[in-house]
Amino acid sequence: MKRMLIFTVVLSLFSTSNIFAGEYSYIYKGVRPMGMGGAFVAVSNDANALFYNPAGLADITERRVSLLNLAAETSPDGYDMFSDALDVDFDSAEETASFLQSYIGEYSHVGLSFFPYYVKPGFAFALIGSGTMNLQARDRQSPKLIVDSVGDAGAALGYARSFFDDNLLVGAGVKYIMRKSLDEEYTVLDITTDDFEDRLEDDYEDGQGALLDLGIMYKFRDVQIGTRNIDFQVGLSANNLIDNDMGDAKDIEDHIDLGFAAKIDRWIFALDYVDLFSQVGDDDDPGKRIRLGAEFAYKPFLFLRFGFYQGYMTFGIGLETKNIQFDLLTYSEEVGTYSGQRDDRRYMLRLGFGF
Repeated sequence: MKRMLIFTVVLSLFSTSNIFAGEYSYIYKGVRPMGMGGAFVAVSNDANALFYNPAGLADITERRVSLLNLAAETSPDGYDMFSDALDVDFDSAEETASFLQSYIGEYSHVGLSFFPYYVKPGFAFALIGSGTMNLQARDRQSPKLIVDSVGDAGAALGYARSFFDDNLLVGAGVKYIMRKSLDEEYTVLDITTDDFEDRLEDDYEDGQGALLDLGIMYKFRDVQIGTRNIDFQVGLSANNLIDNDMGDAKDIEDHIDLGFAAKIDRWIFALDYVDLFSQVGDDDDPGKRIRLGAEFAYKPFLFLRFGFYQGYMTFGIGLETKNIQFDLLTYSEEVGTYSGQRDDRRYMLRLGFGF
C-alpha cells in the first residue's frame, strides 16, 4: 500500500484545484521568464512566446530545435514530504496520521514539465507536458490531506509578422490541451483503505479544449536618454481565449496582460501587469499581478536574471550553447489571497538539448 500511494501521487502529476485558491493556475511557466520575475509580455523573443505573447515570435532571429527540454521544481516542504513518505506504512492508520500531523500547516509543491519545440523567425511549434501537485495536511486531531493536482498534455503552434520597418509585431497562437485534475480532501481512513488507488482514479476529472492567443508588440528604437540610446518595447497579449472550458477538469482561465521592456547594451529590463481585468482567481490584489525583472548577458552563453514576482525576489542563471541549455531558478509563489500574505519558495532546474 505504501509504494502504491507514492507511485499514484507521482503519476498524478502527469495524469492531474480550487482549495488552494490563492495560487494562480498556469499551463506552463518558462524558466527564463520566471528568472526575470515573470515579466515577459514585451520581451517574448524565444519559444516561451507561445505562452506569454505570440507577437514576440517575429523577434526570433534564428532557427532552433530543442529535442529534450525537461524542468523539475519543488519547494523544500515538497521535497521533505515526498522523501519522508518513502518510510511510511500507509496501511497503518497510526503511521499515516503521524505522518500527516508532522506536516500540518505546511504547503508542499512539486512540478514537472516537458517542452520540446521548433522555432524560426515568425514561427514556433511545441509539444506540452506539464504537471503540478500541491499537498497540504490540516486538522491535527483528525488529520486530512488536501490534494490539488493538474496535469496537461498537448501541442502549441504560433505565427507572427512584423510591419512598419519591423517596429510593429503581430502574432497569434493556438494550443490544444488535454487536462486531468484532482481537487480532493482525504482522511486517514480514506488513505488506509484497500481501494484507495481505485478511488483516486475515480476522482480524476478529464477535459480538453483548443485555446487561442493573440498578441501585439511595438518598438520605439534608439530613444536617447542622456548619453545612451535605449530601445523600448510595449506588448499586449490576450491568452487562453475561445475553448477554455475543460469539461469536468479544472477550467483554463483567459486573461489579458500588458508589458513594457527596455534594452540597454547587454541588459533587458521588463515590467508586466498580468490579468488586467482580474479574470484569474478569486482576488483582485494588484500586488499579485505585478511582475518586474531583468536579464544580463554576462557572456554570449551565460545569462544572469533577477526580479520581483508577486512581491517576492526571483533569481536565475542560464547557460545556453548551440546544443545545451541549463538553467537554475528560485522564485516564490503567493499562495494567499494577497501579496505578502504567505509565500512558497520554490527551486527549479531545467535541462535542454537540441541544435
